[in-house]
Parts: sequence; structure tokens; C-alpha cells
Amino acid sequence: MSSQEPREAGSGFAAPPPAQQRFGTAQVLFLASMVALDFGFGWVAKPLVHAVGLGTFLKLEMIPSVMLMLLTRLTLDRFFVLTAYQGAWGLIALVAMPGVVLPGPLKLAPLLLQGLFLDTGFSLFRRWGAVRVVLAAVLGGAAGSVCLILFRVLLGMPWARATQIFFGMQLLGSLIIQLLGALLALMVWKRIQGQEILGWLRVGR
Repeated sequence: MSSQEPREAGSGFAAPPPAQQRFGTAQVLFLASMVALDFGFGWVAKPLVHAVGLGTFLKLEMIPSVMLMLLTRLTLDRFFVLTAYQGAWGLIALVAMPGVVLPGPLKLAPLLLQGLFLDTGFSLFRRWGAVRVVLAAVLGGAAGSVCLILFRVLLGMPWARATQIFFGMQLLGSLIIQLLGALLALMVWKRIQGQEILGWLRVGR
């Protein structure tokens, strides 16, 4: 990177390419492609990770998924992007995995809440550069885990000692995965942020 290349204040990132003023077809296609890539990767990777015994505590297959999600927001830096991303992912899961995690449309609730908290974190800490990516990821991961266990309790899971331990382990695992995914996203973003195609996709705030 040239020493004369402008940077965002306090971020360590190069200044982004000039933004478009509206969210158009190119942005929708990019968002849909990233969701499809995310879901497809998870569909293939999850059984492989669990087959070798690596997915017992940490869902390691989720690290690239978190990375893809965060890169999508960094590229299309608008408030609703990750809420839409999670909603679209949930709609695919609703068809492909109707009984997994939560039954039917209920599985959309923790996903949409997580997307909303992720978007809020990205927008609230906008001037914090790379730090906002980590903060938003952790905030979104915590919100999704709390919402998920809340729905499970409402559906009949007893709030017993075992449930509380399970929730604590799930929350810790989720935060670790979100943190690792955020760090991976930052590593990738540092390499691609100056690409011209990002200027075509980036939308004005």
C-alpha cells in the first residue's frame, strides 16, 4: 500500500472506493451470492468437521461463514445488510433444514435478531475502524445465543442447572467463533479493500 494512500481515521484501513448512492441490482446479486456461498459451504463442511470429531464444542465450520457475513457488510456498508443476510440464510434453512435448531419459522427469530445487532454494532462503532468489526461480531453472537436459548426455554426446555451450563458453554463457543471469524474477515479485507470492484458495489451511507 502506498504511503500516500488515504486511510479512514483511526482504522488502519485504506479509505474505501467512492460509493454509489443507492442499493441496486449488483448489490442484491452480491448479497444473494454471499448468502448462497455461506449456506453451501456450511452444508458441505459441517458433516466433514463433525465426522473427524472437531465440532463437539466449537462449531469450527462457522468460522468461514462468519467471515463471509462480515465481509458482506464491509463491502455493502449499509445498516440493513446483515439483517437481510441473516433473514435470507434463515429462509433457505427453513426449506432445507425445517426441524433443525428451532422448528419452522421460529428459527428466523434468533437469526434476524443477530443480524440486527450486527448491523447496530457496525453502524454504532463506525468510526472505530477494525475494532467495530470485532465488537459487532461479538455483540451479534451474544444476541443470537440469548435469543436461541430463550426460545428453547419457552418451547419447554427446563431452566435447570444443566440448561444453564449448556447455555454458558454455547454462549462461550459462539463468542469464540464470532471472534475468530471477525479476525479472519479483517485479514481478508486488508488484502482486498482496495480492489476496484468494491467501488462498484459499495453503497453510500
